Amino acid sequence: MDLFFQKSGNGDPIIILHGLYGSSDNWVTFARQLAERNTVYLIDQRNHGRSPHHPEHSYDRMSEDLLEFFTKQHIEKAAILGHSMGGKTAMLFAAKYPEKVKGLIVVDIAPAGYASVNEFSPQAIAHLNIVNAMLSVDLAQYNTRAEIETELTKTITDAAIRQFIMKNVHRNADHSFNWKLNLKALSNALPEIMGSIHLEKVLAHKEPIHIPTLFIRGGHSNYLLPEHYAEIKTYFPEAQIETIPNAGHWVHAEQPVIFEQTVTHFLDNLDSYSVTE
Repeated sequence: MDLFFQKSGNGDPIIILHGLYGSSDNWVTFARQLAERNTVYLIDQRNHGRSPHHPEHSYDRMSEDLLEFFTKQHIEKAAILGHSMGGKTAMLFAAKYPEKVKGLIVVDIAPAGYASVNEFSPQAIAHLNIVNAMLSVDLAQYNTRAEIETELTKTITDAAIRQFIMKNVHRNADHSFNWKLNLKALSNALPEIMGSIHLEKVLAHKEPIHIPTLFIRGGHSNYLLPEHYAEIKTYFPEAQIETIPNAGHWVHAEQPVIFEQTVTHFLDNLDSYSVTE
């Protein structure tokens, strides 16, 4: 799949993978900071942003999309940062192709699943509500973005989440609107997206993933919790786990300065880490 991406900077490559409903545009400000020391690739994953739509949306396919991206961009090895859905893609890619990953940064997500949409976990309910809210809005009926946001207010009461979702509204040349997201595919794949990436199957009869790894969690988030630490250490024995206080699931947006410092400190020590391992 020919993924859309944005490239900036010079130096060792780092690839950034956004989360569900996100896009490369969400990470431009952060990329600008990293571009002073790295070549930064911001990718739109399939069915998001300006990348192609496809009826299949799974972590296995997204990890293969990433492998294809490495090949097309002639990247031999890179650090990978993934948030939420992007973090699961990054973990699976590292398990399948560890030789291509110099360092792994996973932002506020665990390898574990978060229950199916029928089991009513808080995370599953939240995402089901968001997808259904977008599906319920017929964009052809509206003339302005303000009208669309007003309609979304009825079902998405959190202003920050609503503004995040509004970034997926695209105005066409004829002034009509459409969703950048492939909502049908994402709706069908929601149980897969919320599920486990099954690293135990990928790593069957193999060694754990010996890659420098950093997990970053928001102190107020319920996506990456202390009860996940044992599983993380099983698959990523070298993993460091850092908590950023006063931040939720979108930790990079809520505490950008601390987040940037945490990431750059990890990247600064990648070479020395590799030498000593």
